[in-house]
Formats: sequence, structure tokens, C-alpha cells
Amino acid sequence: MIMDAHQEIRDLLTLAAAGALDAGGQRRLEDHLRQCPDCRAEFETWQRLTGAIKDMPTPQAPMGLVERTRRRMERQAATRAAQRRHRLLLVWLTVFAWTTTLLTWPLLRLLGGRLDLSWTGLSLTEAWIVYVVVSWMISVVVAGLLGRRHQLQGGHHAAVLG
Repeated sequence: MIMDAHQEIRDLLTLAAAGALDAGGQRRLEDHLRQCPDCRAEFETWQRLTGAIKDMPTPQAPMGLVERTRRRMERQAATRAAQRRHRLLLVWLTVFAWTTTLLTWPLLRLLGGRLDLSWTGLSLTEAWIVYVVVSWMISVVVAGLLGRRHQLQGGHHAAVLG
């Protein structure tokens, strides 16, 4: 029974050295320390250790770290906004190109009698199919070039941000 009380006090030594005991626990510890030289010696060791830890310098962030971090976050936000704009532009250009290409068919049908395609050797339908294929191929090439440019810019931004 006495050993159990003694062990409970030993468990409180670190808390007491850190100043984390409530008033009742502190009184109980002080009563025990007056009677037990072993616990008193251990408590003094814990107090020296706690004091040494408190005396250690607190690490400080390097000068300018907050400002560099803020600038990096701003650049990342600007890069994400530019990527969104590029994606929207690419979608808009693709939809525009395909829509205008498809809407030319009714226009060609209206003007079909007035268009002289004899030099091509193609009928109106064949000429329109060639036009659609060429237009869509150009759209694919432009989309690919814009995508490649976007990738290159993204790589540049990643290198700058890293």
C-alpha cells in the first residue's frame, strides 16, 4: 500500500516540475517530498531538466520566410487562374470552330447554285466534306499547339514555384 502511494507520487514528479499539477496534487507532492529524500532528489533532477529545456533558445523562422511563402502562394494562385483561363479559351475555340464549320453546310446549300466548283472536280457535298475534315484537322492542330504551350508554361511555372 505504501509502495502504491509512493509510485503515484513518482508519477507526479514530471508534472510538478513542469508546473502542471493542481493545488491538491501540489500539496500532496510537497508533503511526500518532505519525508522522502529519494523522491526529492528525483524531483530536483526533473526541475533542472525542465529549467534547461525552458532555457533553450526557441527556433525562429528564417528572415523573409513568411514573405517568400506568401509570394509563392500568390504565384501558384495566379498559375491556377491562368490554367483555368487557358482551358476555357481552348473549349470556347473548339466549340466555335466546330459550330461555324457545321453551320457552313446550310450556307453552302443556299449558295450551291452560284458556286463554281468545277475547278476542284468535286461536287458540293464532297467539297463540304473536304472543308469539314480540313477545318476539324486545323482545330485539332490548334488545340494541340495550345495544349503544348500550356504544358510548357505549366512546366516553367512549376520550376519557378519549386
